[in-house]
Formats: sequence, structure tokens, C-alpha cells
Amino acid sequence: MREKHKILLVDDEDHFRAALRRLLEKTHIVLEAGTGTKGLEMARQEEPDLILLDIGLPDSSGLEILPRFKELRPSPTVIMITAYEHVRDVVMAIKRGAFDYLVKPVDLDEFEVTIQKALEHSGLKNEVDRLRQEVQRLRGEDKLIGKDPKFMDAQMLAVKTAQSRDAGVLIQGESGVGKELFARLIHNGSPRAAYPFVALNCAAFGTEIIESELFGYEKGAFTGARAEGKNGLLQVADGGTLFLDEVVELHPEIQAKLLRVLEEREFYPVGGTRKKQVDIRIVSACNQDLWEASEQGRFRRDLFFRLATIRIDLPPLRERRGDILPLAMTFMDEFNDKYGKRFRGFSPNAEKILLSHPWPGNIRELRNTLERVILLENDENVLGRHLHFLDSFMAEGEKLEKSGFFFQLPETSVSLDEIEKQIIREAYEKCKRNKSKTARYLKIPRHILTYRMKKFAMEE
Repeated sequence: MREKHKILLVDDEDHFRAALRRLLEKTHIVLEAGTGTKGLEMARQEEPDLILLDIGLPDSSGLEILPRFKELRPSPTVIMITAYEHVRDVVMAIKRGAFDYLVKPVDLDEFEVTIQKALEHSGLKNEVDRLRQEVQRLRGEDKLIGKDPKFMDAQMLAVKTAQSRDAGVLIQGESGVGKELFARLIHNGSPRAAYPFVALNCAAFGTEIIESELFGYEKGAFTGARAEGKNGLLQVADGGTLFLDEVVELHPEIQAKLLRVLEEREFYPVGGTRKKQVDIRIVSACNQDLWEASEQGRFRRDLFFRLATIRIDLPPLRERRGDILPLAMTFMDEFNDKYGKRFRGFSPNAEKILLSHPWPGNIRELRNTLERVILLENDENVLGRHLHFLDSFMAEGEKLEKSGFFFQLPETSVSLDEIEKQIIREAYEKCKRNKSKTARYLKIPRHILTYRMKKFAMEE
């Protein structure tokens, strides 16, 4: 016998609910609520497959509480019911996650077809969610390795944050600590999980490229533009999550445009005159204190508050040494499978080296270390001699000190910008005022050097 679906009717008109109940109760389990508050309470308890939600409720608008129904896990399919077919309300309902809408008085044929399609959609969506969870379980993507208290607190905060559909999340931590992994964890656990997760490294491109990548451009917007134009990442991520890594590197002009997207949910493509609507959540990341950057005038405060509704700080690997060996074992298993090797563990000397290394590159460096060893060696265990190359990295600081790079900090406070400005100026003179050579010398892209020189008013 086929299992009956649960359908929740949320409408304040008793006679209308009674009429719908008579139509549905022969083949489905019918639940009823006369207010939005009662409907939310019943939806949390009963987990209905389908909700028929009236727009005009006595305690709130159905449009306003629709996102709260969609945030429930599992997320129900929702059909809106309205007494007046206003196009604006219909469009807003669909954008906020409604499957369809019905107009009172309900046409019986249309009602039956709509209910059937909605239940088929609900069953398919639930199966997709189940398969996605199974794939994540098999791949371990929903599981972060580590028992350090600070790391566990960060993970719990990420899980709670995932329940929201729109709250901005700022993830801070050194390079290589796993900021994008946390961003994906938040996306995969959110009501937007069925939609795209799109990542952009804001430090990897110049201002013009970042603008066209984010906002897209219209036909003939600039020299070299595609003849047909291009959709930006904002459109690609529509409905889902946009992850902005190293967000502090965004040019002030791009910051202003991004703020408008967050406030108005609309933007203009480069060279465009027609607005485009977008519904996304932004998760951002930074390897420095973004609030401090805003205090120094390097980042807009109003944008900071939009992006950092929730702030998650990830500890560096050197502060969670108890997690080093479990992580190393995880990476060993991964690369054993990848390269067909049979490493089983670590010698005492290898463990000592792993635990004592400072890991300036954090988890990314640890993973790369294990990949190199598993790929190049063929022993049963990872031995101390397999990790000899880590010594050269540990000695790098000594080489820099002997080269005279290190300088004495003053007793009073000093501006980090002033230090950076001094280093760039000295490197620029050392490279005979050649920007390309200076960028290579400082091991940064040329456009980032140019941006910083403009910021410090160092242009010729």
C-alpha cells in the first residue's frame, strides 16, 4: 500500500480549509492551521511533504513567513494561495521558493493537477537530498577532521549558520586553514544546497577583470569582450552561494557595487543599462582581520557589517597539534587510494617531525606533504627520512635573518600599512623601478603590486 503524503493547510478561513480537507483526506493525511505561527509550529513537528500557504494570514503575510517554511529541514514544497492574483506577489513568492500558486476560488481541475505535480516534485527533491547526503557521507565532505576545542566551536557555529538562508558569514584565518571547506559545509547544509556554490578568489585578478567576472558584461561593453556578452558569477550563483575568498582585496568601487547587490538584490552588468535581479547568499573569507581593515579605511564598514553577520575564526594548525596526526592519516588514506600505495602509518621519528613542524601553510601544507611522500616513496610506513624536505622550509627563516631582511620594530606602535609601504618602496628601488621585476621579487601578481602602489600614492 502506498504511503500517504502529509499536506498542511495554513489558511484562516475555516470553510475554505474544510473544503480542501474533503478533497484531500481520502488519499492524503491532512493537517490544518489557522495562523502562520501555528502553521510553523505544526510544520516543525509533523514535517509535511506539501504546504498550502495563504498569503493573507491574520498574524503575518504568507510571503513574509514563506522563507521560514523553506528553511525547515527537510524543506517542504509550498504552494501559495491568494485571493487576488497580483503579479508582483506571484513573482516574489516564486523567487522565495514557492513551487506554484492557486487563486481563490480554486478551480478543481487546476487544483488536482497542481497538487499532483507538487507532490511529485517533493518526492523527487527528497530523493535528491537523500542521494546528496549519501554522496557526502561516502566522500567525507560533510565531515571535518579535528577535535581541538576552538576548531569544534567553529564547526558547530558553521552548522548552526547553515540553517539560515541569507545571513552573511565571514570566515577568517590564515591561508590553508580550510576556509573554503567551511564555506562548502555551510552551503551544503543550507536551504540553498540544491543551487550552485560558486567561488572567486578576489586577490587573483585586477579590478577590471573582477568586475566583469562578478557582474558579467553586455555585448560590446569593452575591447575584447565576447560578441554575445557574458553572465557574471552573480548570475551563475543565483539561488545558491557565492564564496568570495580574500574579500579584503576588492577595489573600493567593487565594494560599493557589491553592497548594492546585498541591499537591493539587483545589479547592472558592465556596459548594461537594464537591471538584473539575483537571489544569493554571500560567504566571504579573509586571511587578516577584516574589521581592522575597515578601521584603517581599507574596507567599507557598511559592507563589513553586511558580510559579517556571523563571524567564524579558524585556528591555525600549529594551535591544534592534537589534530595533526589524524589529519595526516586521512591524507595518507586518500593518496594511498589515488596512487595505489599501501602506507599504514608513521614511524616515531616521522610523528615527531610532523608534530614539531610549525606548518606555516597549515592544512594545505600538511596535505601537500603527504601527497609528495606517498607519491615518491614505497615503504610500509612514513619514515623520518621521507620528511627531510621539511627541514629546508624550517631553515628558511634563518636564511632570511642572515640576509638582513629582519628589522627591529620600534617601541611605540607602528602602522602595518607603513611597514608594507616601506618594503614595497625598497623592493621597487632594488629592482630599478621596474614593476614587473618588483612583483616577481615580492612573489605577488603585478596587478596587486600596482593596486598597493596606488593605495600608498607611490605611483610615478
